[in-house]
Amino acid sequence: MISFKGINPLAAYKALLIGAFGSTYTFSETIVAATPLILIATGLVLVFNMKFWNIGAYGQYIMGAIFSSYFALNVSPSVSPWILLPVMCVASIIGGAIWALIPAFMKLVWEVNEVISTLLLNYIALYILKYLMYGPWRNPTSHGFPLSKMFAANAQLPRIWPHTRVHLGIVFAIIIVFLMYFIIKKTRFGYETRVIGENSTAARYAGISIFRNTMLAMAISGGIAGLAGMAQVSGVIHLLQLEINPNYGYTAIIVAWLASLNPIAVLLVSILLGGIEAGGSQIQMMMHVPYGIVGVIESSILFALLGGEIFKTFRVKFRRRG
Repeated sequence: MISFKGINPLAAYKALLIGAFGSTYTFSETIVAATPLILIATGLVLVFNMKFWNIGAYGQYIMGAIFSSYFALNVSPSVSPWILLPVMCVASIIGGAIWALIPAFMKLVWEVNEVISTLLLNYIALYILKYLMYGPWRNPTSHGFPLSKMFAANAQLPRIWPHTRVHLGIVFAIIIVFLMYFIIKKTRFGYETRVIGENSTAARYAGISIFRNTMLAMAISGGIAGLAGMAQVSGVIHLLQLEINPNYGYTAIIVAWLASLNPIAVLLVSILLGGIEAGGSQIQMMMHVPYGIVGVIESSILFALLGGEIFKTFRVKFRRRG
């Protein structure tokens, strides 16, 4: 597709790599882009191991951003950040978890397909955000643009890498990755989620509560996605707006599958795809390649992965007719 525009693809990929890893600053921007991917994908790994297809991480991400922003916009700037930031984190986790529990309950009680319900809830969350941005939370001095007021300093996650935008959210992400690995591999709950994913009927006969484990897993998954929303608005944007990067919720699905549902591998894959996201702007400016090529590259990687899964399971053998 790049060559169709008369541009050397190798030169475009070189520009992409430079834009992602070519300097300290560009690598820091890759880390910024990777942070929400790590968080969301780690939560998805848990429920995907159960064969519960949570496609609603984007909506859970939005609700986490909304719940945390409420406190950022309504709490006095004089309140200590040591109090406000933990409250915002908890609020974001609650917001994302509530949004994830809705489709989980519908699936377990009424057998509503979770792919459809989680996907449609994304749009409901987006329209709630639009209502707030065009209505009660819009900054009266924003000249009509759908933006909230700027967060006070006590509601902003601190930067941990000087002269960059890398914030404390990356520390949250790394901690949650290793915590999730421990939960999945070393705890009874993690074992039960894997058994449910492999054979839900056998799990039921073994006395494993599918209802309890599914609801808990979805609450954790949605809560982590909500925390990613808080990290983005508090650590990067410092306000609530319509554009809080809708790609993260869907790109994280690709991350989870590329990582083979391994939380540790999520770290590396997120940095790779975060680099593609960050480097996409570079090739747009330097090579005049549309930014949409980033989505094409990510989708091609996923198709290659899914196609390769066929050859891990089946063998292709050619025979003569008759």
